[in-house]
Amino acid sequence: MKASVTLALAALLAAGPALADPPGHAPAHGYHKKHHDHDHGHDRKHHKKAKHYKGKSGVAYAHDYGISSGRCNRDEIGAVIGGVAGAVVGGQVAGHDDRVVGMVVGGVLGAVLGHAVGDSMDERDRACMGHALELGRPGVPVAWRHDGRDYRFTPRGDARDGCRYATLAVNGRTPQDVLACPSGRGEWHFRRS
Repeated sequence: MKASVTLALAALLAAGPALADPPGHAPAHGYHKKHHDHDHGHDRKHHKKAKHYKGKSGVAYAHDYGISSGRCNRDEIGAVIGGVAGAVVGGQVAGHDDRVVGMVVGGVLGAVLGHAVGDSMDERDRACMGHALELGRPGVPVAWRHDGRDYRFTPRGDARDGCRYATLAVNGRTPQDVLACPSGRGEWHFRRS
């Protein structure tokens, strides 16, 4: 009887390590390989470094808000800026000086774009233009819709002092030329071109 209990205990102890995960330096096989690889794949997703988009002003952004696909996602931008009008929202994105979204600042939009257009634009429209200036490719339009208006903002070539030429067309009308110049990290203001 004592021998059979001893054999049973020995069998249980021998089986114990076989149920455990293999050590990190040893390859996994069968059931453990399938689940071990799955777990590491899951970990890789969470530990993968986030992609950042490098802006014209040198700021790195975590999101492009659709700019690279030619659309500006006003809803996502609105959620990020939280209704802070006329200011760039600072944040810990890729470094302590980086911004969440580019922004056109200053109160001269009406004078540059015409009062009917400039006065009706809100902070999301300013963010769509600012982010397009930061991340948009020359000649590739960025479109969005707000308050019954269709906007089509197209960054153009570079100008002196880090400025960029751009055009803005509203509701398919003749595009207006603007000169956008940096006024801070991620901030832009319009000048008459």
